Amino acid sequence: MRDKNKGNVTKVRLQNVGNQYFAVLIANLICIGHGNLLGWMSPSLPTLLSETTPLKTGPLNNEQLSWVGSINSIGALCGTFSTGLLTTFIGCKRAMIFLTLPSLIFWVLVFIGDTYYHVLIARIFTGWTGGGIQTTLILFTSDIANDNIRGRLGCFTPLARNIGILMAYIVGAAVNYFIVPCIFIFIPILFVVCFSFLPNTPQYHLLRGESKEAEDSLKFYKGFKGKNDEESNALNEEFERLKSIAHEKKADEKIDPKDIFNKAAIRGLVIGVVLAWLTQLTGTFIFSTYAVLIFKKVGVSRIDPYVASIVMACVQIFGSFCTTQISDHLGRKFLVLSSLFGAAFGLCSFAMYAYLGHVGFDLSSYDWIPVICLCFVIFIASAGIIPLAVVCTVENLPSKIRTLGLTISTFGYNFACFTCLKLFPLLMEMIGLHCCMAILGIGCILGALFVFTVMEETMGRSLEQVDKEVARVHKKSYGQLPTYVPTVETCPDKK
Repeated sequence: MRDKNKGNVTKVRLQNVGNQYFAVLIANLICIGHGNLLGWMSPSLPTLLSETTPLKTGPLNNEQLSWVGSINSIGALCGTFSTGLLTTFIGCKRAMIFLTLPSLIFWVLVFIGDTYYHVLIARIFTGWTGGGIQTTLILFTSDIANDNIRGRLGCFTPLARNIGILMAYIVGAAVNYFIVPCIFIFIPILFVVCFSFLPNTPQYHLLRGESKEAEDSLKFYKGFKGKNDEESNALNEEFERLKSIAHEKKADEKIDPKDIFNKAAIRGLVIGVVLAWLTQLTGTFIFSTYAVLIFKKVGVSRIDPYVASIVMACVQIFGSFCTTQISDHLGRKFLVLSSLFGAAFGLCSFAMYAYLGHVGFDLSSYDWIPVICLCFVIFIASAGIIPLAVVCTVENLPSKIRTLGLTISTFGYNFACFTCLKLFPLLMEMIGLHCCMAILGIGCILGALFVFTVMEETMGRSLEQVDKEVARVHKKSYGQLPTYVPTVETCPDKK
Protein backbone atom coordinates (compact mmCIF):
# COMPACT_ATOMS: atom_id res chain seq x y z
CA MET A 1 0.00 0.00 0.00
CA ARG A 2 1.38 3.39 -1.06
CA ASP A 3 0.69 6.79 0.47
CA LYS A 4 -1.05 8.56 -2.44
CA ASN A 5 -0.22 12.03 -1.19
CA LYS A 6 3.48 11.46 -0.49
CA GLY A 7 4.27 8.54 -2.74
CA ASN A 8 6.22 6.93 0.10
CA VAL A 9 6.07 3.25 0.99
CA THR A 10 8.50 3.27 3.88
CA LYS A 11 6.54 5.50 6.22
CA VAL A 12 3.39 3.44 5.71
CA ARG A 13 5.12 0.17 6.57
CA LEU A 14 7.54 1.05 9.35
CA GLN A 15 5.34 2.59 12.00
CA ASN A 16 6.39 0.47 14.99
CA VAL A 17 8.04 3.27 16.98
CA GLY A 18 8.21 1.57 20.39
CA ASN A 19 11.97 1.12 20.24
CA GLN A 20 12.41 4.77 19.28
CA TYR A 21 10.57 5.87 22.42
CA PHE A 22 12.51 3.36 24.50
CA ALA A 23 15.89 4.47 23.15
CA VAL A 24 15.16 8.18 23.62
CA LEU A 25 13.96 7.60 27.19
CA ILE A 26 17.15 5.71 28.00
CA ALA A 27 19.28 8.36 26.30
CA ASN A 28 17.61 11.08 28.37
CA LEU A 29 18.82 9.51 31.61
CA ILE A 30 21.95 11.56 31.03
CA CYS A 31 19.72 14.65 30.81
CA ILE A 32 18.15 13.78 34.17
CA GLY A 33 21.68 13.58 35.55
CA HIS A 34 22.49 16.97 34.04
CA GLY A 35 19.34 18.38 35.65
CA ASN A 36 20.66 17.13 38.99
CA LEU A 37 23.85 19.11 38.38
CA LEU A 38 21.91 22.26 37.45
CA GLY A 39 19.41 21.96 40.28
CA TRP A 40 22.10 21.39 42.92
CA MET A 41 23.01 25.08 43.07
CA SER A 42 19.68 26.63 44.11
CA PRO A 43 19.13 24.71 47.39
CA SER A 44 22.87 24.80 48.11
CA LEU A 45 23.22 28.58 47.82
CA PRO A 46 21.88 29.45 51.29
CA THR A 47 24.48 27.08 52.79
CA LEU A 48 27.31 28.47 50.67
CA LEU A 49 26.29 32.07 51.48
CA SER A 50 25.90 31.52 55.22
CA GLU A 51 28.44 31.73 58.03
CA THR A 52 28.14 27.96 58.46
CA THR A 53 29.42 27.34 54.92
CA PRO A 54 31.48 24.15 54.45
CA LEU A 55 34.00 26.17 52.42
CA LYS A 56 37.24 27.11 54.17
CA THR A 57 37.41 30.24 52.00
CA GLY A 58 34.28 31.55 53.73
CA PRO A 59 30.80 32.51 52.50
CA LEU A 60 30.47 33.46 48.84
CA ASN A 61 30.33 37.18 48.13
CA ASN A 62 28.22 38.68 45.33
CA GLU A 63 31.04 38.63 42.77
CA GLN A 64 31.89 35.00 43.55
CA LEU A 65 28.20 34.11 43.36
CA SER A 66 27.92 35.61 39.87
CA TRP A 67 30.88 33.49 38.68
CA VAL A 68 29.59 30.28 40.27
CA GLY A 69 26.20 30.88 38.69
CA SER A 70 27.47 31.61 35.19
CA ILE A 71 30.75 29.77 34.62
CA ASN A 72 28.95 26.58 33.65
CA SER A 73 28.16 28.30 30.33
CA ILE A 74 31.89 28.57 29.61
CA GLY A 75 32.17 24.87 30.35
CA ALA A 76 29.28 24.28 27.96
CA LEU A 77 31.25 25.87 25.12
CA CYS A 78 34.13 23.48 25.79
CA GLY A 79 31.71 20.56 25.97
CA THR A 80 30.02 21.56 22.71
CA PHE A 81 33.18 21.58 20.61
CA SER A 82 34.99 18.66 22.28
CA THR A 83 31.94 16.40 22.16
CA GLY A 84 31.18 17.46 18.60
CA LEU A 85 34.69 16.40 17.61
CA LEU A 86 34.29 13.10 19.47
CA THR A 87 30.95 12.49 17.73
CA THR A 88 32.66 12.80 14.34
CA PHE A 89 35.07 9.97 15.16
CA ILE A 90 33.18 7.67 17.54
CA GLY A 91 29.50 8.47 16.93
CA CYS A 92 26.72 9.89 19.11
CA LYS A 93 26.40 6.81 21.30
CA ARG A 94 30.00 6.59 22.50
CA ALA A 95 30.28 10.38 22.79
CA MET A 96 27.22 10.45 25.06
CA ILE A 97 28.69 7.71 27.23
CA PHE A 98 31.86 9.81 27.52
CA LEU A 99 29.73 12.66 28.95
CA THR A 100 29.21 10.71 32.16
CA LEU A 101 32.81 11.50 33.08
CA PRO A 102 32.33 15.26 33.74
CA SER A 103 29.14 14.44 35.68
CA LEU A 104 31.04 12.06 37.95
CA ILE A 105 33.84 14.61 38.41
CA PHE A 106 31.27 17.23 39.45
CA TRP A 107 29.86 15.12 42.28
CA VAL A 108 33.32 14.11 43.46
CA LEU A 109 34.38 17.77 43.62
CA VAL A 110 31.24 18.74 45.54
CA PHE A 111 31.87 15.97 48.05
CA ILE A 112 35.60 16.56 48.65
CA GLY A 113 35.79 20.29 47.79
CA ASP A 114 36.25 22.73 50.65
CA THR A 115 37.06 25.97 48.80
CA TYR A 116 35.35 28.40 46.45
CA TYR A 117 37.60 27.19 43.61
CA HIS A 118 36.41 23.58 44.00
CA VAL A 119 32.82 24.77 43.52
CA LEU A 120 33.87 26.90 40.54
CA ILE A 121 35.61 23.99 38.80
CA ALA A 122 32.67 21.70 39.55
CA ARG A 123 30.31 24.15 37.86
CA ILE A 124 32.53 24.15 34.76
CA PHE A 125 31.95 20.40 34.51
CA THR A 126 28.20 21.03 34.85
CA GLY A 127 28.38 23.07 31.66
CA TRP A 128 30.66 20.55 29.97
CA THR A 129 27.98 17.89 30.31
CA GLY A 130 25.25 20.25 29.14
CA GLY A 131 27.20 21.42 26.11
CA GLY A 132 27.91 17.84 25.11
CA ILE A 133 24.24 16.93 25.43
CA GLN A 134 23.28 19.84 23.18
CA THR A 135 25.66 18.51 20.54
CA THR A 136 24.85 14.80 20.64
CA LEU A 137 21.37 14.12 21.97
CA ILE A 138 19.51 16.13 19.33
CA LEU A 139 21.48 14.36 16.59
CA PHE A 140 20.84 10.94 18.13
CA THR A 141 17.12 11.64 18.42
CA SER A 142 16.86 13.02 14.86
CA ASP A 143 18.76 10.03 13.47
CA ILE A 144 16.37 7.44 14.87
CA ALA A 145 13.01 9.28 14.96
CA ASN A 146 10.17 9.16 12.44
CA ASP A 147 9.11 12.61 11.23
CA ASN A 148 5.65 12.44 12.76
CA ILE A 149 7.09 12.05 16.28
CA ARG A 150 10.38 13.94 15.89
CA GLY A 151 9.12 17.05 17.69
CA ARG A 152 7.66 14.98 20.52
CA LEU A 153 10.82 12.96 21.07
CA GLY A 154 12.94 16.11 20.89
CA CYS A 155 10.87 17.61 23.71
CA PHE A 156 11.80 14.71 26.02
CA THR A 157 15.20 16.33 26.58
CA PRO A 158 14.03 19.46 28.45
CA LEU A 159 11.44 17.33 30.25
CA ALA A 160 14.16 14.99 31.51
CA ARG A 161 16.37 17.90 32.53
CA ASN A 162 13.50 19.46 34.48
CA ILE A 163 12.82 16.18 36.26
CA GLY A 164 16.48 16.14 37.29
CA ILE A 165 16.23 19.72 38.57
CA LEU A 166 13.17 18.84 40.65
CA MET A 167 14.97 15.84 42.13
CA ALA A 168 17.88 18.10 43.13
CA TYR A 169 15.55 20.68 44.70
CA ILE A 170 13.79 18.05 46.79
CA VAL A 171 16.89 16.19 47.91
CA GLY A 172 18.86 19.42 48.45
CA ALA A 173 16.15 20.78 50.73
CA ALA A 174 15.83 17.56 52.71
CA VAL A 175 19.34 16.20 53.28
CA ASN A 176 22.78 17.38 54.33
CA TYR A 177 25.02 19.20 51.80
CA PHE A 178 27.51 16.30 51.67
CA ILE A 179 24.85 13.60 51.27
CA VAL A 180 23.50 15.02 47.98
CA PRO A 181 26.48 13.93 45.80
CA CYS A 182 26.39 10.46 47.34
CA ILE A 183 22.83 10.06 46.03
CA PHE A 184 23.04 11.60 42.58
CA ILE A 185 26.36 10.12 41.49
CA PHE A 186 24.48 6.91 40.64
CA ILE A 187 22.34 8.53 37.89
CA PRO A 188 25.16 8.79 35.29
CA ILE A 189 26.28 5.28 36.23
CA LEU A 190 22.76 3.98 35.58
CA PHE A 191 22.77 5.76 32.21
CA VAL A 192 26.01 4.05 31.13
CA VAL A 193 24.70 0.62 32.11
CA CYS A 194 21.42 1.01 30.22
CA PHE A 195 22.57 3.00 27.19
CA SER A 196 25.51 0.70 26.43
CA PHE A 197 23.09 -2.01 25.26
CA LEU A 198 21.51 0.18 22.55
CA PRO A 199 22.90 -0.05 19.00
CA ASN A 200 24.53 2.98 17.39
CA THR A 201 22.51 4.75 14.70
CA PRO A 202 22.24 3.29 11.17
CA GLN A 203 23.72 6.51 9.77
CA TYR A 204 26.86 6.13 11.89
CA HIS A 205 27.52 2.60 10.63
CA LEU A 206 26.80 3.47 6.98
CA LEU A 207 29.28 6.33 7.01
CA ARG A 208 31.91 3.82 8.13
CA GLY A 209 30.98 1.19 5.57
CA GLU A 210 29.51 -1.19 8.17
CA SER A 211 26.54 -2.37 6.17
CA LYS A 212 25.53 -5.37 8.32
CA GLU A 213 25.63 -3.36 11.56
CA ALA A 214 23.67 -0.54 9.90
CA GLU A 215 20.94 -2.92 8.77
CA ASP A 216 20.65 -4.46 12.24
CA SER A 217 20.44 -1.01 13.80
CA LEU A 218 17.74 0.07 11.33
CA LYS A 219 15.70 -3.05 12.11
CA PHE A 220 15.88 -2.29 15.82
CA TYR A 221 14.89 1.39 15.65
CA LYS A 222 12.12 0.78 13.09
CA GLY A 223 10.71 -2.11 15.12
CA PHE A 224 11.13 -4.53 12.19
CA LYS A 225 9.44 -7.89 12.78
CA GLY A 226 9.77 -9.46 9.33
CA LYS A 227 6.24 -10.82 9.42
CA ASN A 228 5.47 -10.27 5.72
CA ASP A 229 7.07 -9.39 2.41
CA GLU A 230 5.63 -5.86 2.36
CA GLU A 231 7.38 -4.97 5.62
CA SER A 232 10.63 -6.49 4.35
CA ASN A 233 10.39 -4.53 1.10
CA ALA A 234 9.73 -1.33 3.05
CA LEU A 235 12.81 -1.94 5.19
CA ASN A 236 14.94 -2.63 2.12
CA GLU A 237 13.72 0.56 0.47
CA GLU A 238 14.54 2.61 3.56
CA PHE A 239 17.94 0.97 3.89
CA GLU A 240 18.78 1.72 0.25
CA ARG A 241 17.67 5.32 0.75
CA LEU A 242 20.00 5.72 3.75
CA LYS A 243 22.88 4.13 1.85
CA SER A 244 22.35 6.53 -1.03
CA ILE A 245 22.37 9.50 1.34
CA ALA A 246 25.52 8.20 3.05
CA HIS A 247 27.25 7.82 -0.32
CA GLU A 248 26.33 11.36 -1.36
CA LYS A 249 27.38 12.63 2.06
CA LYS A 250 30.86 11.14 1.64
CA ALA A 251 31.15 12.52 -1.89
CA ASP A 252 30.15 16.06 -0.92
CA GLU A 253 31.39 16.71 2.60
CA LYS A 254 33.05 20.03 1.86
CA ILE A 255 30.99 23.14 2.56
CA ASP A 256 31.41 25.97 0.03
CA PRO A 257 31.02 29.64 1.02
CA LYS A 258 27.89 29.81 -1.16
CA ASP A 259 26.30 27.17 1.10
CA ILE A 260 26.52 29.62 4.01
CA PHE A 261 26.31 33.05 2.40
CA ASN A 262 22.89 32.83 0.79
CA LYS A 263 19.53 34.14 1.88
CA ALA A 264 18.07 30.83 3.06
CA ALA A 265 21.14 29.76 5.06
CA ILE A 266 21.63 33.15 6.71
CA ARG A 267 17.95 33.26 7.61
CA GLY A 268 18.20 29.82 9.25
CA LEU A 269 21.33 30.82 11.18
CA VAL A 270 19.74 34.04 12.40
CA ILE A 271 16.63 32.17 13.54
CA GLY A 272 18.78 29.66 15.44
CA VAL A 273 20.82 32.32 17.26
CA VAL A 274 17.80 34.49 18.09
CA LEU A 275 15.84 31.53 19.45
CA ALA A 276 18.86 30.59 21.57
CA TRP A 277 18.87 34.07 23.13
CA LEU A 278 15.10 34.06 23.63
CA THR A 279 15.28 30.88 25.74
CA GLN A 280 17.42 32.91 28.17
CA LEU A 281 15.28 36.05 28.07
CA THR A 282 12.33 34.12 29.48
CA GLY A 283 14.40 33.99 32.68
CA THR A 284 13.73 30.30 33.24
CA PHE A 285 17.39 29.33 33.62
CA ILE A 286 18.00 32.32 35.89
CA PHE A 287 15.15 31.18 38.11
CA SER A 288 16.40 27.58 38.15
CA THR A 289 19.82 28.79 39.31
CA TYR A 290 18.83 31.53 41.75
CA ALA A 291 15.30 30.42 42.75
CA VAL A 292 15.74 30.39 46.53
CA LEU A 293 17.75 33.63 46.42
CA ILE A 294 15.07 35.41 44.34
CA PHE A 295 12.24 34.38 46.65
CA LYS A 296 14.19 35.61 49.67
CA LYS A 297 15.03 38.86 47.88
CA VAL A 298 11.43 39.63 46.95
CA GLY A 299 10.26 38.98 50.51
CA VAL A 300 8.35 35.72 50.30
CA SER A 301 7.88 35.09 54.02
CA ARG A 302 4.79 32.94 54.47
CA ILE A 303 5.99 30.38 51.92
CA ASP A 304 9.22 28.48 52.48
CA PRO A 305 11.58 29.47 49.61
CA TYR A 306 12.64 25.82 49.27
CA VAL A 307 9.01 24.73 48.92
CA ALA A 308 8.37 27.54 46.42
CA SER A 309 11.32 26.43 44.29
CA ILE A 310 10.08 22.82 44.37
CA VAL A 311 6.62 23.93 43.24
CA MET A 312 8.29 25.94 40.47
CA ALA A 313 10.21 22.86 39.30
CA CYS A 314 7.00 20.80 39.25
CA VAL A 315 5.35 23.42 37.05
CA GLN A 316 8.39 23.32 34.75
CA ILE A 317 7.99 19.56 34.35
CA PHE A 318 4.28 19.92 33.61
CA GLY A 319 5.01 22.53 30.94
CA SER A 320 7.63 20.30 29.30
CA PHE A 321 5.22 17.35 29.38
CA CYS A 322 2.53 19.41 27.67
CA THR A 323 4.91 20.18 24.82
CA THR A 324 5.61 16.49 24.22
CA GLN A 325 1.86 16.03 23.68
CA ILE A 326 1.02 19.06 21.53
CA SER A 327 4.20 20.06 19.66
CA ASP A 328 3.26 17.90 16.66
CA HIS A 329 -0.36 19.10 16.65
CA LEU A 330 -0.64 22.86 17.31
CA GLY A 331 2.41 23.95 15.36
CA ARG A 332 5.85 25.26 16.29
CA LYS A 333 5.24 28.95 15.53
CA PHE A 334 1.98 29.19 17.47
CA LEU A 335 3.52 27.59 20.56
CA VAL A 336 6.65 29.77 20.45
CA LEU A 337 4.61 32.97 20.06
CA SER A 338 2.20 32.03 22.86
CA SER A 339 5.16 31.14 25.05
CA LEU A 340 6.97 34.46 24.53
CA PHE A 341 3.92 36.68 25.02
CA GLY A 342 2.91 34.68 28.09
CA ALA A 343 6.41 34.91 29.57
CA ALA A 344 6.43 38.68 28.96
CA PHE A 345 3.14 39.05 30.83
CA GLY A 346 4.39 37.04 33.82
CA LEU A 347 7.74 38.84 33.97
CA CYS A 348 6.16 42.30 33.79
CA SER A 349 3.66 41.32 36.51
CA PHE A 350 6.54 40.18 38.73
CA ALA A 351 8.39 43.43 37.96
CA MET A 352 5.38 45.49 39.07
CA TYR A 353 5.10 43.54 42.34
CA ALA A 354 8.82 43.92 43.03
CA TYR A 355 8.65 47.66 42.25
CA LEU A 356 5.75 48.22 44.65
CA GLY A 357 7.72 46.43 47.36
CA HIS A 358 10.78 48.50 46.48
CA VAL A 359 8.95 51.84 46.99
CA GLY A 360 7.54 50.79 50.35
CA PHE A 361 4.12 49.21 49.84
CA ASP A 362 3.17 46.54 52.37
CA LEU A 363 2.74 43.39 50.27
CA SER A 364 3.04 40.83 53.06
CA SER A 365 -0.53 39.64 52.44
CA TYR A 366 0.21 39.10 48.76
CA ASP A 367 3.56 37.32 48.86
CA TRP A 368 2.01 34.46 46.90
CA ILE A 369 1.95 36.68 43.78
CA PRO A 370 5.68 36.36 42.87
CA VAL A 371 5.47 32.59 43.26
CA ILE A 372 2.46 32.47 40.91
CA CYS A 373 4.16 34.81 38.43
CA LEU A 374 7.36 32.80 38.22
CA CYS A 375 5.47 29.52 38.04
CA PHE A 376 3.43 30.89 35.15
CA VAL A 377 6.55 32.12 33.33
CA ILE A 378 8.28 28.80 33.79
CA PHE A 379 5.23 26.84 32.66
CA ILE A 380 4.61 28.88 29.53
CA ALA A 381 8.31 28.93 28.58
CA SER A 382 8.70 25.19 29.20
CA ALA A 383 5.62 24.53 27.07
CA GLY A 384 6.94 26.48 24.10
CA ILE A 385 10.16 28.32 23.39
CA ILE A 386 12.58 26.26 25.50
CA PRO A 387 11.92 22.74 24.13
CA LEU A 388 11.13 23.95 20.60
CA ALA A 389 14.12 26.27 20.08
CA VAL A 390 16.44 23.47 18.95
CA VAL A 391 13.69 21.70 16.99
CA CYS A 392 12.88 24.90 15.08
CA THR A 393 16.57 25.58 14.49
CA VAL A 394 17.07 22.15 12.93
CA GLU A 395 13.96 22.53 10.78
CA ASN A 396 14.96 25.97 9.44
CA LEU A 397 18.57 25.16 8.50
CA PRO A 398 19.61 23.79 5.09
CA SER A 399 20.87 20.23 5.55
CA LYS A 400 24.36 20.89 4.27
CA ILE A 401 25.09 23.39 7.04
CA ARG A 402 22.78 21.87 9.64
CA THR A 403 25.56 20.58 11.88
CA LEU A 404 27.50 23.85 11.52
CA GLY A 405 24.32 25.82 12.18
CA LEU A 406 23.57 23.85 15.31
CA THR A 407 27.10 24.52 16.55
CA ILE A 408 26.70 28.26 15.96
CA SER A 409 23.28 28.25 17.61
CA THR A 410 24.65 26.34 20.59
CA PHE A 411 27.48 28.84 20.92
CA GLY A 412 24.90 31.65 20.95
CA TYR A 413 22.83 29.79 23.53
CA ASN A 414 25.75 29.30 25.90
CA PHE A 415 27.00 32.86 25.44
CA ALA A 416 23.50 34.15 26.24
CA CYS A 417 23.29 31.84 29.25
CA PHE A 418 26.65 33.05 30.56
CA THR A 419 25.72 36.70 30.06
CA CYS A 420 22.35 36.41 31.83
CA LEU A 421 23.58 34.30 34.75
CA LYS A 422 26.69 36.45 35.26
CA LEU A 423 24.89 39.78 35.15
CA PHE A 424 21.69 38.91 37.00
CA PRO A 425 22.96 38.91 40.62
CA LEU A 426 25.09 42.00 39.91
CA LEU A 427 22.25 43.92 38.26
CA MET A 428 19.86 42.82 40.99
CA GLU A 429 22.01 44.76 43.45
CA MET A 430 22.66 47.72 41.12
CA ILE A 431 19.22 48.46 39.57
CA GLY A 432 16.88 46.25 41.57
CA LEU A 433 15.01 43.03 40.93
CA HIS A 434 12.08 44.89 39.37
CA CYS A 435 14.24 46.41 36.63
CA CYS A 436 15.83 43.04 35.85
CA MET A 437 12.41 41.45 35.38
CA ALA A 438 11.19 44.35 33.23
CA ILE A 439 14.23 44.03 30.92
CA LEU A 440 13.53 40.31 30.45
CA GLY A 441 9.84 40.97 29.76
CA ILE A 442 10.60 43.59 27.09
CA GLY A 443 13.11 41.19 25.49
CA CYS A 444 10.39 38.51 25.20
CA ILE A 445 8.01 40.97 23.48
CA LEU A 446 10.65 41.96 20.93
CA GLY A 447 11.47 38.29 20.39
CA ALA A 448 7.83 37.45 19.73
CA LEU A 449 7.69 40.16 17.05
CA PHE A 450 10.77 38.63 15.40
CA VAL A 451 9.26 35.13 15.41
CA PHE A 452 5.98 36.43 13.97
CA THR A 453 7.64 38.23 11.07
CA VAL A 454 10.59 35.94 10.24
CA MET A 455 10.01 32.31 11.27
CA GLU A 456 7.83 29.98 9.21
CA GLU A 457 5.81 26.98 10.34
CA THR A 458 7.68 23.67 9.81
CA MET A 459 5.45 21.22 11.69
CA GLY A 460 4.91 17.91 9.90
CA ARG A 461 7.47 18.51 7.16
CA SER A 462 10.34 16.10 6.73
CA LEU A 463 13.82 17.55 6.74
CA GLU A 464 14.12 16.66 3.06
CA GLN A 465 10.98 18.69 2.31
CA VAL A 466 12.50 21.62 4.20
CA ASP A 467 15.59 21.34 1.98
CA LYS A 468 13.49 21.45 -1.17
CA GLU A 469 11.74 24.59 0.01
CA VAL A 470 15.09 26.15 0.95
CA ALA A 471 16.36 25.34 -2.54
CA ARG A 472 13.34 27.01 -4.14
CA VAL A 473 13.93 30.13 -2.05
CA HIS A 474 17.57 30.16 -3.13
CA LYS A 475 16.71 29.72 -6.80
CA LYS A 476 14.19 32.55 -6.64
CA SER A 477 16.73 34.87 -4.99
CA TYR A 478 19.86 33.99 -6.96
CA GLY A 479 18.62 32.40 -10.17
CA GLN A 480 20.27 29.04 -9.60
CA LEU A 481 19.39 25.90 -7.70
CA PRO A 482 22.11 24.65 -5.33
CA THR A 483 22.45 21.00 -4.55
CA TYR A 484 21.56 20.34 -0.93
CA VAL A 485 22.18 16.80 0.15
CA PRO A 486 20.16 15.66 3.21
CA THR A 487 22.73 14.82 5.85
CA VAL A 488 22.71 11.44 7.45
CA GLU A 489 23.11 13.06 10.84
CA THR A 490 19.74 14.76 11.05
CA CYS A 491 17.53 13.24 8.38
CA PRO A 492 14.94 10.71 9.60
CA ASP A 493 12.34 9.05 7.38
CA LYS A 494 10.22 10.99 5.01
CA LYS A 495 6.72 11.55 6.18
